[in-house]
Amino acid sequence: MKTQYLPEMISSSRITLRKHQMDLAETMFRYVDEDRNRLGRFLPWVAWTKGIHDEREYIEMTHRQWADYKMFDYGIFLNDGQVYIGNIGVHTIAWDHNRCELGYWILGKYEGQGYISEAVKALEAVLFNLGFFRIEIHCSGTNARSGGVAERCGYVLEGRLRQHAIENGQRRDTLIYAKLKNGK
Repeated sequence: MKTQYLPEMISSSRITLRKHQMDLAETMFRYVDEDRNRLGRFLPWVAWTKGIHDEREYIEMTHRQWADYKMFDYGIFLNDGQVYIGNIGVHTIAWDHNRCELGYWILGKYEGQGYISEAVKALEAVLFNLGFFRIEIHCSGTNARSGGVAERCGYVLEGRLRQHAIENGQRRDTLIYAKLKNGK
């Protein structure tokens, strides 16, 4: 199945997903920094993102991972004005089993407007078309918004890994949602 890369740009009605470019590092850091408390409740990498240099290193890593078919990470942009609003990516790819995981985040002022659901649907359409059979979304058991995205997009809650991870010094559950290409 690993015959081609994912496209560097995916468009839908209100948003465009674009492969990260280095000129995004400053904006990406500024957004993470201004929304640090909200994002940091569920995303461990927020604590490690201390400056623009961290975002540059992240973008360089995503380019290496992209070239090695290990991860495909995108910035999410509004179609009107090309405003950057968050990220979505394809992670934990198991090529031999035609499955992967999606991860995402959005700046707080754009939350609750359906942009992440739209990004998930646009990206999953490409993935299923490329031959993936199973797509998963993992999230904190305390992150109702992320779980809500999965449910609105037709993902089925398949399991709860109890006390699976430590989040901000506390053990928490991890929820696993999945969607199959055949819709079951």
